[in-house]
Amino acid sequence: MNLYKEDLPPTLAAVLELERQEGFEQGIEQTIKQIISGLIETGADDEWIAEVSKLPVAKIKEIREVLK
Repeated sequence: MNLYKEDLPPTLAAVLELERQEGFEQGIEQTIKQIISGLIETGADDEWIAEVSKLPVAKIKEIREVLK
């Protein structure tokens, strides 16, 4: 069965779009964490990673703790 967004009731279409957007955002978040993890593993310090990633140092420290 081929369903297109235009064929769905507005509420279901909105739910599917929201799920798609949330999946996209989760993918980006996971990619960012992988990049930060790679920087940590190469020995970069938290302040530098925070500066180049525009993330708070606390978030970098949180990711570092998860890696331990």
